[in-house]
Amino acid sequence: MAVSIHFEGRTVEVENTGEQLVLELARVAGWHIDAKCGGHGSCASCNVQLGEGHYRVFQEEIKVAAEQRREVLSCQTRVLGDAAEIFLPRNSVISFDGARIADEMDIPPHNFNPRFKEGYGVAVDIGTTTVVAALIDLSTGKVLSRESLYNQQILKADDVVSRISLCNTEGQLEALRALVIDHTLNPLIHKLCAGTQADGNDIVHLAISGNTVMMHIFFGVSPVSIGTIPFKPVSRTFESTAGELGIDTHPGAVVVAVPAISGYVGGDITSDLHVSPPAPPRELSVLIDIGTNGEMVASLDGKMTACATAAGPAFEGAGLLHGARAASRAIDTIKYDENLDFELTVIGEPNPMGICGSAIIDFIADGFRCGLINMMGRFDIDLLKKQQRYEKVCGMHACMLVAPELSATGESITVTEGDIAEILKAKAAIYGGLKSLLAELGKTVQEIDHLVLAGGFAKHINLENAICIGLLPDLPLDHYEVIGNGSLAGAALALLDQDTMQHYLDLIDKPEIVTLNQTDHFTNHFQEALAIPNLETDDFPNVTY
Repeated sequence: MAVSIHFEGRTVEVENTGEQLVLELARVAGWHIDAKCGGHGSCASCNVQLGEGHYRVFQEEIKVAAEQRREVLSCQTRVLGDAAEIFLPRNSVISFDGARIADEMDIPPHNFNPRFKEGYGVAVDIGTTTVVAALIDLSTGKVLSRESLYNQQILKADDVVSRISLCNTEGQLEALRALVIDHTLNPLIHKLCAGTQADGNDIVHLAISGNTVMMHIFFGVSPVSIGTIPFKPVSRTFESTAGELGIDTHPGAVVVAVPAISGYVGGDITSDLHVSPPAPPRELSVLIDIGTNGEMVASLDGKMTACATAAGPAFEGAGLLHGARAASRAIDTIKYDENLDFELTVIGEPNPMGICGSAIIDFIADGFRCGLINMMGRFDIDLLKKQQRYEKVCGMHACMLVAPELSATGESITVTEGDIAEILKAKAAIYGGLKSLLAELGKTVQEIDHLVLAGGFAKHINLENAICIGLLPDLPLDHYEVIGNGSLAGAALALLDQDTMQHYLDLIDKPEIVTLNQTDHFTNHFQEALAIPNLETDDFPNVTY
């Protein structure tokens, strides 16, 4: 007998080895349930339907008959018997486009001088949400394969702060470390080698890049000190062997982390800085990694300042009513005018199930241009009703993008005023952080000569629309450069040129860290940036109000 997991017409049978959570059984079946709260039963995003079987829901034992269905939280439900039927709804399953994410890396020109002249190396970018890896032939420098998976730590906690908090509980550091190594990196290594002549035992070198908290957990060191003032990491450098860490490669393979700059400005930013084209010394250059933490570095005349700002996961679709990560069936671009005839593009399958971050930026920008959305993020209700796009959802005014019969969920896909507010808070954190960082150099956003955007998300956004909503400064487009996944590229360079690690060590002491909540101006800049594009209208002279 087995537990049958059903999703979109496909059934996978898995064994129940004990009183396992439905959340865990779904993962074994190959589907990831969206447990935003880390499985504490507080977010209600992991609902599933129980069919025939014997279960424990919270502390109550129940039996469900064959003709019945019962909706429950998968993180609070255990299967007690050997057989059960579980049905996963579309909106509870996290979609994933590993190929799209893994391709977001460009390795810049470099000296080919690897630490090991034979065998294979693996470059890894460990993000809070996603882990991306590349298999490299160390004798030729050729990238043989790239793969990506969700960081399985999302089963325990959705963000960095929650993972730091978890590490205060006995046994949770080890549990988080097992999730990222045993259930994320090792499966990735197996996928990387499949279809190539490489064998795991032939891998002799791994370079890991990521934020400072992820590096601590990966190497088995508690990150708790990063969560309290003065936010100091235990170490900014780590090196070990695959055998000591439990990685499925040659046990003697050297595993090294790209050094971190500070507790909240990690090795991923060190990598971004290294792979970015150098700016002339007299020019004001800025690097921004748009993500949950919104790290950024400003450089001028040899002086560097850096900060991190808590933008949150809204750009990944989290916290939005029909938000989705950039994966199959997510709307990724939108165009429209005052007639509200939406031109949408959808990743993969034609019928969408949600809207990802790049598209919500498009939606707000075009809405502001055509008068649908005002400076404070509110809809013109009369226009919505006139064009038959108005809905009221969860007590909020909403614009219908996709009718129920055209969506993959059978429900309309909407953008609410609450969704817009979440994006405006995220973009205000980024823009407010940038203005505050530049103030430490005595500069303004208008004086930026060169702005580098790093991270996979930045590679897919429409720059003009990002400027229109006030996420990015109102600069000529030729002032921008998008480098994609600089973190993975920096890890690859650590494999391909042994001098790179020394460059990293020289680099990490250069930036002066700015703690935004200790500045006099961040709160004001953040509040001004909550408007579209900004209450400080002089910052956006080319945006039509």
